[in-house]
Amino acid sequence: MSAQGIANGDVVLVGTPGLDGCERAVVETVTSETQLALAEPLKLPHAAYEALTALKADRVRTYRASDLLNQPPESDEAWTVLGDREIDFDQHSTYYTDSDGGADFWYRYTYVDASDSVETAPSTPIRGTNYKRYCSLREIREEAGFLNAVNLKDTLVEQQRRAAEAEINAVVSGIYGAHLPFSPVPEIVRSLTIQLAAGLLLLVTFGEDSTRGNDLTSSVRTRLKAIASREETIDIPGATPGGTTTIGFWPDETAPRAFRMDQRF
Repeated sequence: MSAQGIANGDVVLVGTPGLDGCERAVVETVTSETQLALAEPLKLPHAAYEALTALKADRVRTYRASDLLNQPPESDEAWTVLGDREIDFDQHSTYYTDSDGGADFWYRYTYVDASDSVETAPSTPIRGTNYKRYCSLREIREEAGFLNAVNLKDTLVEQQRRAAEAEINAVVSGIYGAHLPFSPVPEIVRSLTIQLAAGLLLLVTFGEDSTRGNDLTSSVRTRLKAIASREETIDIPGATPGGTTTIGFWPDETAPRAFRMDQRF
């Protein structure tokens, strides 16, 4: 390890960023070219020669601005700071939820340090979307066994989460349509979303031969059919289920997938 470029008071990461076991530490003094003294002892065990990453910023600052003719505002004065959040260094992503946000707003972020003396240039603005998700990406990764799969992008996991939410909403809309999207999310809906999204993720990753992927999707769809036929209910405080619904899936449990990941076109 080289201490070159690291100064007293700097923040460092011990371990591989994005994986469990990575932790944040503050350098108290640089004692030599290869040694650092930390302000506080490390809380987690680490192997010899584990990765060390120096940081100049360890927080994410989120900004919001109102939509103007489907364009983000160019003036910095139009952007309001929503808040700062420490980066989740042992996770693939750090999330910030704007409970009053949505598609009527634009968002951007910067990286800042704890003393607020360093702030990076703003990111490219992005349009807000519906923030009401039924489960986290981490929960899907855990269910599918991909928690430490650093090469599996969050965008792919997010696609399966949206697919699972859409399927669940379509099944229950005839009965619980007035409560969609669910907020707060009933536990049964959260659990079914995690399992269905994880099953879809396994099928996308390993193809239709994924036994666990097929087991998860089949199990969830069996329960969804029970909900659609009123054999099982979703507990929503103050709600009275009403209406009827029909249910169908494609592909069903016996139909082949249109394509699989190992095919080339």
